Amino acid sequence: MDTEPDRDSHSPAAAPPDLVEGWFIYTIKQLELGLRAPLEQATQQAAGLTTAQYTALAVLARWPGITSSELARRSFVRAQTMAETMTPLLEAGYVHRAEDAANGRRIPLYLTEAGRAVLESLRGPVSALESELLAAIPPADRHEFASNLRACRAALSELPR
Repeated sequence: MDTEPDRDSHSPAAAPPDLVEGWFIYTIKQLELGLRAPLEQATQQAAGLTTAQYTALAVLARWPGITSSELARRSFVRAQTMAETMTPLLEAGYVHRAEDAANGRRIPLYLTEAGRAVLESLRGPVSALESELLAAIPPADRHEFASNLRACRAALSELPR
């Protein structure tokens, strides 16, 4: 009888016992790829937004007044990519550009009431998806899991670009 865990399984037991180099990155990429389609579907169905547009709105809700370049850095994309993401949001009236009296070259971005409303309309679908994802983690372990994810994100931001 074979007692070795199935290496192709999606169960936690499938982790190699010696944590082969690159395994964490591979697993995180699998998670990202697996989450992409359901999140895209949720944001499209509920609000007609792409995942990138939803993310931009969520980041602006958390950090109002950042520039498009700062938003790109926080989203780990190029400034040009963020500009392409922002154009439909600006045209839809979800985001507006303001003037910075202290620095005329800096153009801060803010959510509009419509932007806050569309973000609120996505709260349910995104929360439901997140709940499905977290169902595999005992509630008592979720705070530590989130803390570890933030630590990894912080380490990533320190890497040279």
